[in-house]
Amino acid sequence: MKNLLLLFLIGATLTACKKDADKTLATKNWKIESVTVSPAITIGGKTSTNYIELMGQASCAANMMISFNSDGTFTSGSNGALCDMAQTTAIQTWKRNDDQIILSSSSKFPMVLAGNKLTQVITSEPQGGIVYTYVYVYKAESK
Repeated sequence: MKNLLLLFLIGATLTACKKDADKTLATKNWKIESVTVSPAITIGGKTSTNYIELMGQASCAANMMISFNSDGTFTSGSNGALCDMAQTTAIQTWKRNDDQIILSSSSKFPMVLAGNKLTQVITSEPQGGIVYTYVYVYKAESK
């Protein structure tokens, strides 16, 4: 009987944690905080690992935001110069698998939720024999 009660309590706790994490996602906007690229990349004659600095503060990269909805859909975009050209009108979905957030638009590169930060690591196709790794960090903001 004690074992059955213990299993019930563990299951209830895990379910509550999942719902809390889902609520955290859906009640916040997630704004880009940083994008780090490795190895360093050269753009416009400047070499750095700070991708936002290389692209500029008015760029799409510097103004990205994700908004999750409780129905399993999300919107993403940016208000930088010419960013509306990259917007999609297709319905985008998300799902959670423990601390991973899997986006329909980039399912090969899940996001990881830790507190008020979402981190996504994306690797590029080889460019001139070099594979670049981009680490996107989003921070929660009030909606």
